[in-house]
Amino acid sequence: MLQKKWLSLILVAAMALSAVPLVGAQGDGDLGLPLLEATSPEVQAYYLPDGEQFQGQSLNVVINSTFLEVNPEPLEMGKAKFEELTGATINYIPLPENQLYDQVRLELAVESGAYDMVHTGAGGAMDFGLAGFLVPLPEPPDVDDFFAADVDQYSAGGTIYGLPMVADTNILYWRTDLFEAAGLDPAAPPQTYDELREYALKLTTDVNGKHPGEDGFDADNIEVYGLAFKGVAGLASTWEWYNYLFAFGGDVFDADYNVTIDSPEAIASLQWVVDNMREYHIYPADTATYDYTEFHTLFIQGRVAMAINWPYMYNMAQDPAQSEVVDKVAIGRKPAQVTHGGEIGGWSWNVFKMSQNQDLAIAFAKFMSGPDISLAFAEGGNVPVRQSVAAIMTEQDPVLYGAIAANQADGKSIGFIETGPSWTPIEQELSQAIQEALIGEKDPETALKDAKADIEEILADDNFYEDILPQLVTAE
Repeated sequence: MLQKKWLSLILVAAMALSAVPLVGAQGDGDLGLPLLEATSPEVQAYYLPDGEQFQGQSLNVVINSTFLEVNPEPLEMGKAKFEELTGATINYIPLPENQLYDQVRLELAVESGAYDMVHTGAGGAMDFGLAGFLVPLPEPPDVDDFFAADVDQYSAGGTIYGLPMVADTNILYWRTDLFEAAGLDPAAPPQTYDELREYALKLTTDVNGKHPGEDGFDADNIEVYGLAFKGVAGLASTWEWYNYLFAFGGDVFDADYNVTIDSPEAIASLQWVVDNMREYHIYPADTATYDYTEFHTLFIQGRVAMAINWPYMYNMAQDPAQSEVVDKVAIGRKPAQVTHGGEIGGWSWNVFKMSQNQDLAIAFAKFMSGPDISLAFAEGGNVPVRQSVAAIMTEQDPVLYGAIAANQADGKSIGFIETGPSWTPIEQELSQAIQEALIGEKDPETALKDAKADIEEILADDNFYEDILPQLVTAE
């Protein structure tokens, strides 16, 4: 259920939403969208659809199924309100994240018209937009309320291909009760990744109460793991690994867009992950199969002592209907190694050129990026894309949004999302490299060197340096 106490903060948020004086809501007045109703007529006209224009029309909108599994309320709230205002029908088509991009590409390749819209992760808007599959979207009149980085990561050459939905940053989770039981201070989480491993060794406990390295430790019968990792051969693994890549001083590209994932720093970051599972046994033995669902389920069941994940998991951990660790979880800034680091990401609303209902799709994209829906996503544990919503959430929940703010400040964008159509195959190469290293098929250095060669071939085949890079330079 969405929390309600934000209503008392509407005036504060509304003042941040627009530089023009506030006016009353247009039309019938109370639309059940209090933040939008407190803004200017110009802002309202952008986000509110024309009800008569879209009566009886329908949209097919591809949605990452995890959003509907973990936090469906904002999506359903926005859908219901939009249908009420327009008489249109919105059909959500849920697809797992690891299948979403490939399935969408198949439909785009044949211009099937099966999908009108999609919400994509950080690389999707650049991917489909630079490939010419997306309708450019009009700039919101309150664009300054969005965090600039969130608009920038969906734009190229001054064209907006995605309207921001939610932002993303990973945070550190730790179990305060298990810290205390192990003699660790719950108020002093690990500050480096070496220290994180040291803590995890003390927190990993088998059925006999023994820890890794102790005589008689049974690695096949572990009750609590010190850490976990999303090791599935998909986006979940790469987007966790980027935290460690950046913190160890590595990167995916250098300043001239040369691939650098086989640097000593990058290799060290993947070696750290692999050793946690294969040598130290602080990850589950079946880590290579873990996607988000397996990962967060193990955590809220009380089987993992520390974790690095998106903020959505905090609300799950505090929900007594599904969690065994209510009031036993603290959150904060991720550790450093060479530096503090981590990725930023996000999700945006994109409209396909193959849609037969482009005007309706654009109207829905605008509506779902409006202030009230943005607040609903934040209430569900997502990172705000709007400064006004961030102010409301920090006032309402300083613990969660204090942790989010601390990690957002360390974040950087993933260079591969700027490669347009090359982004998805590059991510697949990286996730495969992580998988090969985890299962012992290759050592981390070989896995990353092989991936680098394959990625360079992908960039060459896609004419990245000739076709895409000039667009990025123009955008700068």
